[in-house]
Amino acid sequence: MTRPLPDSETPTMRIDTQQFGTLQINPDELFLFPQGLIGMESLRQWALLPDLTNPAVAWLQSASRGDRAIPLVSPRAFFDDYRVHVTRRELGCLHLQAGAELYILTTISGHVGRLTTNLRSPLLLNLSRRLGCQVITGDDQPLQQPLPLAKPSNQISVAELVRQAA
Repeated sequence: MTRPLPDSETPTMRIDTQQFGTLQINPDELFLFPQGLIGMESLRQWALLPDLTNPAVAWLQSASRGDRAIPLVSPRAFFDDYRVHVTRRELGCLHLQAGAELYILTTISGHVGRLTTNLRSPLLLNLSRRLGCQVITGDDQPLQQPLPLAKPSNQISVAELVRQAA
């Protein structure tokens, strides 16, 4: 996936990725994860990209490491009763204000037919401030919850979230 080159007035950065080829991204479109992600604490800037073949999936692509891309889903699209239990302190880095929309995504792993998602360590995104964090929930959520093979519910697709974030 290669994005068209913008006009010369818009500053862009080039990211050579293994998954998506060369991307031209406006730095304002990146999400900042001040503490990084678990196991990748030094990687703080990420692009949220749609999966062109599956609207239920998005990718978090590192801006500094082209070989780091993480597939994500909205857990609520598959598990209606999923809730994240974290402290207010853990949400501090998101600088949430009244009325701010907080999006919750979880990583997926495995292979087609045997996909799982990590409900214990979700990623939280503040779209308006382009801030994110990964937290460990305060309750007993599974690290590898099998994803149902059925189509996700009619909640907002991850592809729509990516469009809103752009």
